[in-house]
Amino acid sequence: MTRETLHFINNEFVASANGRLFENRSPVDQRLIARVHEAGRPEVDAAVRAARAALDVPWGRMSIEERSKMLYAVADEITRRFDDFLQAEVADTGKPVSLASHIDIPRGAANFKVFADTVKNVPTEFFPMPTPDGAGALNYAVRVPKGVVAVICRCCS
Repeated sequence: MTRETLHFINNEFVASANGRLFENRSPVDQRLIARVHEAGRPEVDAAVRAARAALDVPWGRMSIEERSKMLYAVADEITRRFDDFLQAEVADTGKPVSLASHIDIPRGAANFKVFADTVKNVPTEFFPMPTPDGAGALNYAVRVPKGVVAVICRCCS
């Protein structure tokens, strides 16, 4: 049985509106890993709407501490499901288990920890600046969520 990979939009798995799929094949032996639903304009628009709406609910009002804890929870879940992630990475990329298990999966978990520490420890910056009148000024930046960021991935064969 071939697996189908759907889009995850607004907390639901959904198929592509246009019904188009592409094959994800192992680079090692070309066996079919999954049929993946290809995103089109309706899926991208729905994902952006869902992401914008998330800014108006608890996620958008979370404190820095809460966001940091959530990012650490993602890292912990990657570590807990290490074997699942390892199996998927090896099948998808053809990397040897020894490489993926020592670099890719631990790095994925570590990245979320770095993000958690960054959001917690680098929320603002400031520096003094001399002014012509000698009084000086204080420049500062306050970091707040900007909004939706999209990433587009394209499979190449």
